[in-house]
Amino acid sequence: MLLFVYGNLRKHERHHSLLQNPRTISLQAYADGILIESVEGHPVMTAGDEKVYGELYEVDPSVISRLHQTKEAIPAMAIKTEATVFTDHGSHMATVFTVPSEDVQGSLIPSGDWKVKTFLKNRPSEVLYFAYGSCMDQERFKKAGVHVHFQDCLGAGIVQDFRMDYSFVVDDGGRGDITEVPGEVMEGVVYRVNQEAVDYLFEREGVLPGWYRPAFLDVMINGRMYKDVLTFIVKGKSPETLPPEHYALEILRGSHPYVSDSYHRKLQNQLLGLGMDEERIHAMLQQIPTMDHDPA
Repeated sequence: MLLFVYGNLRKHERHHSLLQNPRTISLQAYADGILIESVEGHPVMTAGDEKVYGELYEVDPSVISRLHQTKEAIPAMAIKTEATVFTDHGSHMATVFTVPSEDVQGSLIPSGDWKVKTFLKNRPSEVLYFAYGSCMDQERFKKAGVHVHFQDCLGAGIVQDFRMDYSFVVDDGGRGDITEVPGEVMEGVVYRVNQEAVDYLFEREGVLPGWYRPAFLDVMINGRMYKDVLTFIVKGKSPETLPPEHYALEILRGSHPYVSDSYHRKLQNQLLGLGMDEERIHAMLQQIPTMDHDPA
């Protein structure tokens, strides 16, 4: 049975173990609704036209029956219902616990994401940030005058079951995005940053206008798994589109000192597949210090 969870039953949250080793369908899923923080401080989903972000799992039916009796995880007034849950690889009908709007008292969570709400409330002094697009490139930070905040680089980060796509489309072409694809592996650059850097990233990624949304991924860094690393994911995805040359250069240049050779070749091949001329890619590679790879 499929179950959509959006609060304390999510991965790494305090009641996740109640799902009893579920099979993961999607860690970046959403359903239509409104997310509320109840007066008791719990996340509550109710009907609405916004997006509520969470995770989709396959669980034993007995788990859902027990959850309904576990008031620490499920509010007493919650009802079990069915909802369409959207993922990057299709939509599914799933069980979800919601509360009738007339029974909800609390405050709206604008992001629709309980993890984001908790993150913004706590405002930790240090944050790990996973960059996979142009933010891998120090030259971009220097141009913006914020490079001082991105000097503590932990090196390459590896994320399982996701890939980088150019699915945020603006006037001159595509920009980087994260798409959940089982079996894929993506790499990026991880920084340890302060809250001033986080504020800059929220503005740069257009969180308020709704271009990208903050999200959290588990990232492998030098053989160690780090939980809930901050990144940004496109909200309104479009078909993948060739990026402009200046953006492609930032990705190839920024990633080169950190990601594996095989992943760097994958980035080059991705550009070729989207229609970039091989000579243009070769010319970009010549602009990267110590870069001696040719398009594969």
